[in-house]
Amino acid sequence: MAANRLFMELFDHARRLIGGSDLSVLSAGYPDLLLSPEDVASLYGPEIARDLPLRPDSEAILRWHGMTGRLPGVFDTTELFRRLGCRLDVIDLAEVRGGELVADLNYPLPASWHGRFDLVMDTGTCEHVFNAGQAFINLASTVKPGGFIVQAVPLSSYNHGFYNVNPTLPADFYCSDNGYELAYLKGFINMLTEPQQFDVPLHDRFREVPDNAIMIAVAKRLNDSEVRPVVQFKYRLQLGK
Repeated sequence: MAANRLFMELFDHARRLIGGSDLSVLSAGYPDLLLSPEDVASLYGPEIARDLPLRPDSEAILRWHGMTGRLPGVFDTTELFRRLGCRLDVIDLAEVRGGELVADLNYPLPASWHGRFDLVMDTGTCEHVFNAGQAFINLASTVKPGGFIVQAVPLSSYNHGFYNVNPTLPADFYCSDNGYELAYLKGFINMLTEPQQFDVPLHDRFREVPDNAIMIAVAKRLNDSEVRPVVQFKYRLQLGK
């Protein structure tokens, strides 16, 4: 899973809104930082960027993301977050980058995980989980009240994962019934190279979406209401709910 400058700008905005230090962060999959040294310095300042270590497996990571030759390496996410006052935990199906908490998002997470993290980041995981609805519920449930989830999902990335996602899903899922408020939802193309943003209608039908487009959602958890499956907005209207 990859976090480029745009994703990290949104994540950092959420981090600053929470404020304080020693923030707990959960990432669905290890967030490979596709940032240049200039990106890190401009986002976080020269003190944070100074001597930030590169991962020893940088070459393999860049090759995996189709970014060979575009960056000098991949910075260590755990160390960057530590310098930012954040404690990073990573959940995945296996230890891929090392140190992950191994769990299967197809199934409910233990209740002890609920409301445990200030920030949750998903740079592109739920679409790879067969039981995607449960994966959305799992990640949303781990956020503390007052915290945020920053989540990237594919809109038109064919065979990237099991599913593409329509805007109505985050718009309907991150709702007051689930204790959430959707703060941001935009579409993007060329995400890893030269991102271009476009608006996505929350519920209206639309056509002519570019190939390999994604969406990024940012949602704030308002309270500890149980996160449940939702009924799509248009059917809630039909049912008068």
